[in-house]
Amino acid sequence: MKSFEGLLDFLSLVIVHAPDDFPKEDYLRDEEQLTLEKAFEEIGNGMQFVANKIPDEKVLQQLRSYLNSSLAAYRQGDDIKGAQLLQDFERIILEQNY
Repeated sequence: MKSFEGLLDFLSLVIVHAPDDFPKEDYLRDEEQLTLEKAFEEIGNGMQFVANKIPDEKVLQQLRSYLNSSLAAYRQGDDIKGAQLLQDFERIILEQNY
């Protein structure tokens, strides 16, 4: 992920395919395929782009909380709650930037 827009695109992929229906990429080895854990790690890495656009630390903390809660919900088998929290995360980012 190389940009804020890339993060938004990736979020859409995760929302649709999490927790365990990620597309299998032919050019990647099995251990390199996208998993729930790797997806959330990548979103966490993409927070640098969010921080560049949203300077408010309180909002950034709220966004990190949504990510942590979403991952926890997925891990507990609550896919609907996990997806809703990711959608809330995405909505806040978009509201702050448009």
